[in-house]
Amino acid sequence: MLLPLLFLSAIPAGAAEASYLAELQQRALKQSLAKERTWEVLLHYTHPWKGGIKSRIDDPAFFLAKDGRSEPREELLATLEQMFQAPVQDGSYLACRFPARFAWLASRLDIDTSRLPEYRCSERDKALAAVEGRSAVLVFPVGHINSPASMFGHTLIRIDGSSKSNLISYAGNYAAVTTDTNGFVYAWKGIFGGYKGLYSLMPYYVKVKEYNDLERRDMWEYPLKLSPDEVKTMLNHLWELQNIKSSYFFLDENCSYNLLFLIEAARPSLRLTERTGLFVLPTQTIDIALNSGIAEAPHYRPSQGTRIRHLGSFLDDTGRQTAWRLAHAAASADEVNSLDRRQQIAAHDAAIEFLQVRLARRELSQEEFNKKYLKLLAQRSALGAAPEELYRIPEPARPESGHQSTRVSAGAGIRRGEPYAALGFQTALHTLLDPDQGFIRGAQIKFLETALVYRLPDDGVRLRSLHLVDILSLSERDLFFKPLSWKVNTGWDTELLRDGTDHLIYRLNTGGGVAGGSPFGGIWYGLGEVDVNLGSGLRGDAALGLGVSAGALEQLTPWWKLHLSASAFSFQLGDERTRIKVSVDQNLRLAQNDSLSLLYSRQFANRHQVEEVSLLWNHYF
Repeated sequence: MLLPLLFLSAIPAGAAEASYLAELQQRALKQSLAKERTWEVLLHYTHPWKGGIKSRIDDPAFFLAKDGRSEPREELLATLEQMFQAPVQDGSYLACRFPARFAWLASRLDIDTSRLPEYRCSERDKALAAVEGRSAVLVFPVGHINSPASMFGHTLIRIDGSSKSNLISYAGNYAAVTTDTNGFVYAWKGIFGGYKGLYSLMPYYVKVKEYNDLERRDMWEYPLKLSPDEVKTMLNHLWELQNIKSSYFFLDENCSYNLLFLIEAARPSLRLTERTGLFVLPTQTIDIALNSGIAEAPHYRPSQGTRIRHLGSFLDDTGRQTAWRLAHAAASADEVNSLDRRQQIAAHDAAIEFLQVRLARRELSQEEFNKKYLKLLAQRSALGAAPEELYRIPEPARPESGHQSTRVSAGAGIRRGEPYAALGFQTALHTLLDPDQGFIRGAQIKFLETALVYRLPDDGVRLRSLHLVDILSLSERDLFFKPLSWKVNTGWDTELLRDGTDHLIYRLNTGGGVAGGSPFGGIWYGLGEVDVNLGSGLRGDAALGLGVSAGALEQLTPWWKLHLSASAFSFQLGDERTRIKVSVDQNLRLAQNDSLSLLYSRQFANRHQVEEVSLLWNHYF
């Protein structure tokens, strides 16, 4: 009964071709190729928790069979059938569109390619020849604190050829297609698949310029232990994924998870995608690659911003002003000569770096840049070689040294003089008070942070808070870089209201302001905020308040963090009240994935006040 079914689809011209196709399809079914790991990887098939099999790619253009997304067997048969379809033009043949599939099936079935149609893949051959892939590197650009789309990093794969300079290499990338800059909008769409993700192959220097220079993001480069043949297979798979779109989910089907398929295509036995959990973040991709043994120790590439800050550390305020004025062609000779030689070198080097930032910001035309750049280079050359320490940038904590993304908390506290037990759960990412190792400081993204309390001796379990999204970006300003800080969060909170009682209300809070480095090496900040409250405990069931908040975030030791904060709001629309809150929060890092938090706060609402203290153990997994 098998052969008649195989001939229901379009039959290639000639009985010999039809007979050979039927033979190949029978052999493929007999060998159960549709169930092999390589086929699952090349089609991105996974096994959902509810059973069955389904590809993570939802673009119909990626499949040759009508139900190929959920039927590996039918997709395999359709792929073999397409091998015998003569191309209508250069590049339209199966091997041009899906070279990784074609190569694997040809090898596994020992296909006599002389019995297949003649074809040309000029565009593919030219593109892959330009890449000249021989080795691969997993690249992690650290988070960009002012971008909600990338506050906690990204991953891509660099493909290296024979050149000694990796800047002329190519990069394989998967990213959401979006122009949204609003943190709340991005988080909402990202969580629920509101964006499409797209694979691309581009020159690596483009990503270095984007991440390392323009966005001031340090980069970590982890060499992958792949052979040239495995890299070629990876490239072939990346080629067939170009312009294929899939739903992008911030917490799992993201840049990190989908990039694992590229590494698996090179070596399917790694089963990297099977090592992921409910959520997949860029740092977890690094962990998975290192634990599998496929990745080696990384190379650290500091960003332009890091290099400028490092050079600025050798200058006092006057020296930094001189460097800034040099980059604007406004520094006098006397001003420069007042510095000693080492400071002059540091000022000129910082000015040269910052001048490139100004070009990237389009503050200068190319002609203006060239003139100022050559002048600075000439002045710098006259100063001679620099002391070695000017270029020896300390390596920060590696991305894999940070805590895992999901957190559970347990502890106890006292509110209004009444004891309670507490249990908390946070689905993903990082809070302001969490240990900074492996993360950028001043950045916070929390999803579905839930807190439950059980009042003693026996008052039942109650929902204390449920934050759907909570994003805070404290981006430090200095002489060279002047970003704004901002926040947005929404969800349910227990609030002290005008009558002195606690009520669970819904809040939407957002604001913006500035942050800067403190004299103790931490961050000081101030924000103006808007607070919208909804709930039955409010007069008129709603309230709108304007307020300010300020705080100091200090990393006192590598294992001890302190956060002092205060806020004041005036609600004049709806439920009228004045709300003031002061907090002293501390976090002690016990191990990579364990910490202890001691939280103290005092709230005021009109003439009422509530004091609270709690102690929580946090475990990250």
